[in-house]
Amino acid sequence: MARLLVSILLSSLVGLAGCSTIRVTHDYDSDTDFSQYRSYRWLKQEENVPPARRAEHSLLEKRVKAAVDGALMERGYYEASGAKPDFLVAWHIGAQDKVNVERYGYRYGPRGRWYGTDVRVHHYKEGTLILDFIDPADKILVWRSTAVGTMRDLAEGESEVQSTVDRMLKKFPPD
Repeated sequence: MARLLVSILLSSLVGLAGCSTIRVTHDYDSDTDFSQYRSYRWLKQEENVPPARRAEHSLLEKRVKAAVDGALMERGYYEASGAKPDFLVAWHIGAQDKVNVERYGYRYGPRGRWYGTDVRVHHYKEGTLILDFIDPADKILVWRSTAVGTMRDLAEGESEVQSTVDRMLKKFPPD
């Protein structure tokens, strides 16, 4: 069961990057002065998560953090090691079973004969990755990016994660 969950979560992130229909959205607090932000720190994931469950996410966490760290570094941000950071970074991921039903009012069989209604059902998984930037002083969300897409089989995970994160951070900081 644990391996299945890890596979689903990793596949969801990889699927987000590998699918051409990835929907990336951004939202932010327009009252926030993002020019004041230079340093960040990763928000610790929930402490009440059992150690075995945290271990399931370790590979994915490593890939997401490396991709975000690299993208932020390219923009001139640095990870605060001892000082108080200007903003906190958190990530969330999930997967959901979906069904797509296509109904055609007619279909043609052999020799062009009409055969009534044709219904096609397609089961798939939809993955979601969320990046949150939080003001540490007020503990409020100041920026969020969400990527949603159809999952695919696990392939080259690292490059897929990087591609997804790059798209998500494309509009950070906001103009």
